[in-house]
Parts: sequence; C-alpha cells; structure tokens
Amino acid sequence: MLLSATLRYRLGVNEFGMSVTLTYALVPDSLGGIMKAAVSAVLICACALAGCSTLSGLAETQSTVSKFDQGVRVVGTSEMNFLHQVQAAECTRDFYEQAFAFATAQRDPETHLYPQVTLDLAPKCTPKELTNEELQLRQKLLDAITLYADSLQALTNGANDTGLSSNSSTLAKNIRAFASQQKFTAVTANDTAGLNAAVTSIAEFIIDHHEYTNIRDAAAALQQPLATIVSTLKSENLNDAEGLASNLGTVTNEFRTAVSSSRDQRGPASFLDIAQAHTALNSILIPPPNVAQLNEALDAVVAANQALASTKDAGTRPEISALISRGQQAISLFNSSK
Repeated sequence: MLLSATLRYRLGVNEFGMSVTLTYALVPDSLGGIMKAAVSAVLICACALAGCSTLSGLAETQSTVSKFDQGVRVVGTSEMNFLHQVQAAECTRDFYEQAFAFATAQRDPETHLYPQVTLDLAPKCTPKELTNEELQLRQKLLDAITLYADSLQALTNGANDTGLSSNSSTLAKNIRAFASQQKFTAVTANDTAGLNAAVTSIAEFIIDHHEYTNIRDAAAALQQPLATIVSTLKSENLNDAEGLASNLGTVTNEFRTAVSSSRDQRGPASFLDIAQAHTALNSILIPPPNVAQLNEALDAVVAANQALASTKDAGTRPEISALISRGQQAISLFNSSK
C-alpha cells in the first residue's frame, strides 16, 4: 500500500503576475528512486517554463516601453517644430507689414522724395509673441517628458539612475533648478505653482528612481505630474495659434489692397499675384485643426502612461499604438522642412 503525501512548492511571483506551483507525491522507498527521478524532471521542466515565461514577459514589457519612449520623442519633435513655425510666422508677418509700408509709401508733393521707410530684405527677427526665452522653457518641459520616458525604459533594463547618461542627469538637474525658482509659468498663480511642482516630481524621478522596481508603480506615481505638464503645453499651443490668427486681419487687408492694385494695372495677369498672395498668407497661419491634432498627440502621451500604470500584463496596449499613430500624424503636419 502506498503511503502518500502532497508537497507544494511555490517558485515565485514576478511583476507580470505569473507564479509557478509544483506538486508531487511522497511514496515508499521501494519506488523512491523512480519518483525522485520523476520529480527532478518535473522540477527542471517547471523552472524552465517559469524562466521562459518571465523572459517572454520582460521582453514584451521592454518592447512596450520602448514604443512609449519612441512615441514621446516623436510628439516632442512635433511640438518643437510647431513652436518654431509660430516664431517663423510672426517674423514673416512682420516682414510683410514692413514691405507693405514700403510699397505704399507716397512721394512728398514738394520734395518728390519718399519718406524713410525701413525695408530689410534679410531681417534678423526677434520674436515678441513667443520669445526665445519662452521657447527655451517649453523645450525644458518637453525634455522633462522625454527624459521621463527614457527613465522608464531604463527600469525595464534593470537599471537605476546610473542607466542614464551624465548629460541627461545634468539636464534633469537643470530642469529641477528652474522649477525650484518657479521659472515655469501658467495662466494663474495656482496653476504656476502646480506646474513647477509637477516638473520637480518628474525631474527628481529622472535623477534618482532606484526606489521603483517596476514600470506600473513608476508610471502611476508620475501620472498626475505628467498630465499637468501636458495640460500646460496644450493651453500654450492654443494661445499661440489664437495669437497668430488675431493678427492676421491687418496683413490680409494689406494683401487685398495690393492684389486690387495689381488687378487694376494688369487685368487677368493679376491672377498670378492673387495666387502668390494666397500662398504667402498661408505661411503665417497655422490651421486650428492642425493644432488640435497636435494636442491630441500630447493627450495620447498621458493616456499611454496611464495604460502603463494600470495594467499588469506585458501584452500590447492599444494606447501605445495610438500614441505612435498620433505622433506620426503630428510630425507630418509640423515637419521641420515646411
């Protein structure tokens, strides 16, 4: 008669929620040799399966976070391209106004001389609506988001803060210093305080994230600070676009005056001047739908991070795919070559 008992071995649980439990029976010594061999074989197989599952889950997590990092970088590039277009549009508009003043200047009836009107055909523009200093602050906000994504990727590789380059660490410390001095501004004083606190949280995570051992906890902890920064960037994008649109009326009237004069003098040939005027006006206007798509790409960053923070499995997440798609759409609208 067999005397049997059941022993259960729990081999462990990892971040992906996988566990392995091994069960085998104890039998009399007469069968001990056979059963020991069988148990050894089962142990080897179970451990191998557990190891393969863990490695597979880790590989999937690394791939997912790598795609998140890629998407964040594409969206960041799109945002900076948009900001450069805002500055370029302001400079072009200022040149058009200067050129119109020069073209419509009237001779003095007594001296028959034109008044002194400045016309710099190769102007060195200094933007006033989105200044270079403001642009640098926006760049730092985007750098914070990008370095955050890099840090998440470092976690999947089992690296702590030493996984980032010294340049990245220096940049993060610089961003934190700006936040401590309340350099980042928002619409209200409370919003400004919240924004700088959010930037500080992100920067401190980038500099030292050794306390986090998995992606889910890190993403959850930084979800709100990330959302705060993105919300600020979106608001500023809308303000920039509205500012360009509000100043378009004066330039449009100047172009209309010019093409009307061309029609009077050239007749049907003025059609070409009208077509050129249309193209010129488009160069200083950023369509609102384009800005809306850029903001949707920024929203996708927050949604993708939320997905990382709220799921245990390492499978493909639709929010990550949506981030990649939104980023590609944004980069096509705001291409640096345009």
